[in-house]
Amino acid sequence: MGQRSLITATTLALAGLGGCPKRHETTLPTRPAEPALAPVTGLGAKVVADFEAVVVTSKDAFVELFDFAAVGEMEILLHRYDLNGRLAITEDERAQFAAEDGTPYTAERERRNVSNFYPFLAQRTVGDGGCKATEPRTRYGKLLGQPFEPLPPNTPPGYETLRTHANEWLARGGVVRIACRGGDGGLALVFTARDNARGYDLITIYDD
Repeated sequence: MGQRSLITATTLALAGLGGCPKRHETTLPTRPAEPALAPVTGLGAKVVADFEAVVVTSKDAFVELFDFAAVGEMEILLHRYDLNGRLAITEDERAQFAAEDGTPYTAERERRNVSNFYPFLAQRTVGDGGCKATEPRTRYGKLLGQPFEPLPPNTPPGYETLRTHANEWLARGGVVRIACRGGDGGLALVFTARDNARGYDLITIYDD
């Protein structure tokens, strides 16, 4: 996560009544300012503009942005990197991820999950619009757009296929952050260029 600058505010002392002494000045911390994020242009900017447009249209339009087979591969692959230390995870998650063998989640499962994300991720973030495309804010969000490094030798072999696919997708796309004046929070949208009408598919999304 980028550096944050701390801003402090000083409360003015008030004169006491009846000869009471003046209060000492007190310095109080305020909420840290967010770092400035570089704007994104090109395909990433189109991804954000389309995302805003479909989210305010309908859940069905939102769902059509995704390649759910790719989402299923990305999620299993990310679990393995999280298990290897990319993200702090719970003991239950550690046990779950360690038991996985690299078999992707099905497209049908991911379609259901992404549909469920519509109100509490997509609508929350977009709100009534005014969205901007920038680089990701968090360390995890930035890593989502970087090539996946080789996994340890004892990793089940199925993950190498997932890693190869993910790196091919990222080489033709990347990650962009969407945050909106009329919404709350932000999302990292991971996309890859495709030969379809809109020119890309989303392959996963995460809070950012």
